[in-house]
Amino acid sequence: MQFARKLFHMSGVFIPMLYLTTEVPRVHLAVALFAVGLSLAALDIARHRSEALQSLFKARIKLILDPKDLRGPNGSTLYFLGCGITVALFERDIACAGLFALILGDPAAALVGRSIRSPKRGNVSVAGSLGCFVVTCASTYPLLGALRSVWAGLLATVAEALAGSRYDNLVIPIAVAGPLSVL
Repeated sequence: MQFARKLFHMSGVFIPMLYLTTEVPRVHLAVALFAVGLSLAALDIARHRSEALQSLFKARIKLILDPKDLRGPNGSTLYFLGCGITVALFERDIACAGLFALILGDPAAALVGRSIRSPKRGNVSVAGSLGCFVVTCASTYPLLGALRSVWAGLLATVAEALAGSRYDNLVIPIAVAGPLSVL
């Protein structure tokens, strides 16, 4: 189940790839991401008010469901809102670096952290943090070059470790793109 959830998370790679390979205007992409995020937020509110809708939600997405999604906003809601804010606020390459950190670096942390035994502090493992760092560096290198991709990796690793699993989808892309925009 964890692997299916992370694979679904990584399927969002189409967002920065679309942005990088087409002439889609920033404002159009940001509006589309906000529209999806706000639609999911409305669904979150509705399902928290209706037990029948909550049961349907659990039944339909059980393969990728995280138990925390039942108590608050769905991780996908925060994912699309985080992506929308990042695209709206930062220039294309910087925004895409933040998106790659979320879409590829964050799931790498979970998959590597669960696969390789290493020292932990809370829910964060050394192996998982290293996985986040390496994948973020590798995925942002073509956009940022060597030095800035290392910064992106460090920022993503710190954000992933500090944000916790509830709000990481919202925090990671902004926490990476914000500082990178002034470097």
